[in-house]
Amino acid sequence: MEPYVVKFVSAGRGRGKTSIASQAVAKLKLKGYVVGVVKHAHGGIDVADKDSSIYRDSGADIVVLSSESGGAIFMSKWVNDLKHILSYVNTPIVIVEGFKSSNIGDTVIVAESVKEAEELCKSLGSVIGAIVKEKAEGSFEECKQVASLFSFSDVEKLVDLIERKALEFIESQTPKANCGYCGFETCRAFARAFAMGKTSWCPVTSGVRLVVNGKNIPLNPFVKRILRSTIEGFISSLKGVDESRKKIFIEIES
Repeated sequence: MEPYVVKFVSAGRGRGKTSIASQAVAKLKLKGYVVGVVKHAHGGIDVADKDSSIYRDSGADIVVLSSESGGAIFMSKWVNDLKHILSYVNTPIVIVEGFKSSNIGDTVIVAESVKEAEELCKSLGSVIGAIVKEKAEGSFEECKQVASLFSFSDVEKLVDLIERKALEFIESQTPKANCGYCGFETCRAFARAFAMGKTSWCPVTSGVRLVVNGKNIPLNPFVKRILRSTIEGFISSLKGVDESRKKIFIEIES
């Protein structure tokens, strides 16, 4: 399952991105969701970075800092690209500060005024909302799409929007058949449980595949679930296996 990503961007520094985004993290955590944070550090990485401390204090499950010169997960080689960075974040919801040029995920604009938000919106895609310091409510249509408009006192409403978008995105990756194979009554219930870290995969869309002599053998969800549970079970008992594994390949020769 792909995580839901929402970026907080602004026209410049001092708009309050960290304050608003960290409040969103804290409120999503209070709702029970598992949330990661990626922050684009324009001035380079500082071990004592104040903003990263704010995100950690907000309850984020993981915080990643990224700059042109390196990442907070300090490595000798680093690519300052959001897609690359997200490969290190395994949370179902990811709050991103910065990376406004990236086309990954939805976008929330943080601005001084509605006018500033409207100007910035013209150069961005997938804008779901803007939050401004002046009193504002409703929507503004200067965007390519109509986006919700909030004032700084309406963070709760912004978080409700992010929550809805996150659940819709996760549910869109399911068959929406409400088959119940996952143990939940509906695909929306599964999406909420996934976002809360209570389940990790949809048995119908899971990547379990059986190939015999080069031929793909169709598997129903029940068989997929049994195979996946069994394989995950014995692999989890082995030492030295990466917990963040993305793919497992087993070959049997006769």
